[in-house]
Amino acid sequence: MKHVGKGFVLFLAISLIVSSMLFAGGGQEGKAQPGAQKMSVMLYSSLKDSQLAAIREGFMKKYPNISMDYYTAGTGNVMTKLAAEQQAGGISADIIWVGDPTNYLDFKKQGLLMPYDSPAAADIPDKFKDPQRLYMSARLVMLGFVYNTNLVKGDQIPHTWEDLLKPEFKGYIAMTDPTSSGTTLFTVAGLVQNPRYGWAYFEKLKANGIKLENGSSGVVNKAAAGEYKVSIGVDYIARTVMAQGSTIGFVYPDNDIPIIESPIAIIKNTKNPEAAKLLYDYIISEEGQTVLLEEFTLPINPKMVLANSIDVKEAEARMLPVDIEFLVTEKLSMLEKFDKIFK
Repeated sequence: MKHVGKGFVLFLAISLIVSSMLFAGGGQEGKAQPGAQKMSVMLYSSLKDSQLAAIREGFMKKYPNISMDYYTAGTGNVMTKLAAEQQAGGISADIIWVGDPTNYLDFKKQGLLMPYDSPAAADIPDKFKDPQRLYMSARLVMLGFVYNTNLVKGDQIPHTWEDLLKPEFKGYIAMTDPTSSGTTLFTVAGLVQNPRYGWAYFEKLKANGIKLENGSSGVVNKAAAGEYKVSIGVDYIARTVMAQGSTIGFVYPDNDIPIIESPIAIIKNTKNPEAAKLLYDYIISEEGQTVLLEEFTLPINPKMVLANSIDVKEAEARMLPVDIEFLVTEKLSMLEKFDKIFK
């Protein structure tokens, strides 16, 4: 009996050792399966609440073990919240997604971002990614020409920036004031930096009677009302108004399309890196980008097609270049120069 007892004890000891090895990673049986652990992730964004709510719904359906929350406000308010939290000792956000790419240069200089080369971004052109993969575009906002379909027809429809200088548009053309619109600010910067246009182009626009509006929506709605024949407007705003039955059309310039990238990034000191990466991947995947399609916004994922639009690769080829670092340093002087011409 003593001999049997010793053998049993030896067998039990070996079993415990093997079980311990498996649980520690010696075999798949003891590994925590993906998605089993309860996690959370917080997104700060300037996107519309409806967009973010739809993203949250889809993400949590795919990852029921991850609780996603978000804070949404205008880019300025998001930046204020981030600055306040940073001064208080720590940023609560895991991911940041706002519309102004110049902010990400500041994040980068401050060392606030975590590098992440998402596998979901493999097909996205490098032009839309930070070289160090600290951030990348998650959607594209583009500007073009909004025209009233009752007043502008056929070959009158503008297709180049020079077309806006035609006599038939004199006094009936508009754009948003760049002091109140980041998208227009980028458009002005791109045209000013391009030797083909420069400040001389804006002097010609002024001579052709272009008017300034305070809101990106207003400049589109007033074209729909017939107050203007043509306006420089945001694509997704124009498409939204068109879907409501308004008498406007929209075209991108044949060349030099203003494209404002809306980047996404993971905060370096995130307490939820795994969940943050999964949300990051989801947002730029076909599943997440479908939300943007439904809001008439061009997704960054080249596999996604927005009706009556261009794809990402064509947008890349026709993009109006903007030196963002130069814009950051010269923004105030540029706006002063703009004011001297128009005001």
